[in-house]
Amino acid sequence: MRFPEEAELVSKLVLEAADRIFSIYGTNFHVMEKSKGDPLTEADLQANEIIAGGIRKILKDKVYSEEDSDFSHSSLGKERVWILDPIDGTREFVSKNPEFAISLGLLEEGRPVFGIVMNPATGEFFWGLEGKGAYYTILKPPFIENKIDWENTFYLPKIGSSEIPKILVSISETKAGLFKKLDYGNDFVLEPKGSIAYKLALVAVGKYPLTLSLRPKNDWDVAGGIAILRASLGKDLEIRSGKDYPFLTSKLGIGLLAGESELVTRFWEKFKTSLQGSVRDRW
Repeated sequence: MRFPEEAELVSKLVLEAADRIFSIYGTNFHVMEKSKGDPLTEADLQANEIIAGGIRKILKDKVYSEEDSDFSHSSLGKERVWILDPIDGTREFVSKNPEFAISLGLLEEGRPVFGIVMNPATGEFFWGLEGKGAYYTILKPPFIENKIDWENTFYLPKIGSSEIPKILVSISETKAGLFKKLDYGNDFVLEPKGSIAYKLALVAVGKYPLTLSLRPKNDWDVAGGIAILRASLGKDLEIRSGKDYPFLTSKLGIGLLAGESELVTRFWEKFKTSLQGSVRDRW
């Protein structure tokens, strides 16, 4: 990746899309359905056109997006590809819960090397680059007028042993009762929150130590967040396999555990059996 030139270019597309999403967020917008229970709005489509269309036009790169994925994983191979979810957490967007985000990740040779996650409702802008670290800032609208500082970065600090870690979990998974059979005693506290991209970004910059999901994930759900997490030297595991989260395969990732590296390892060693017995193959 040419840094910061390409980061600056794609960030402008993300900020433009965030302005568009924010302008729609406060209106009485129409909600469609891609399938039963899977909402789609004009904000998703317009943000997709701004970001995916802009990257294809300016960089001539491939973009693998939730809203216009018309090619197979095998056709991507080990190529350079941007993975986009124009709004991760559309259900939150529709319900006016400000826990949704734009998620954009760059994969090179199948590895997430750069990511941006932006929450248009709160102005939170997260980014991370492999080998450089991650960073977080809060922007004010109009977002397009903001300039991103690409020099300030940091890596995740170790979690103190005296702290009771909060684990960010899915609102829908909590409502479905997926965590009821998991007994963590008094060692951990579960906190439901919306978009998985947003949760990963919060964990990647040290706002929370862990995030956990028991349902399948698409590449576009997690590419941006995992890129930022890995840039900050955090760790992620696909629960079904117990290995680093895979990208550009024909199968969905089953379950996700991510956060500060040592804490993820401790949590996995203690609860591996119950986690693998609790993941769901279907949404």
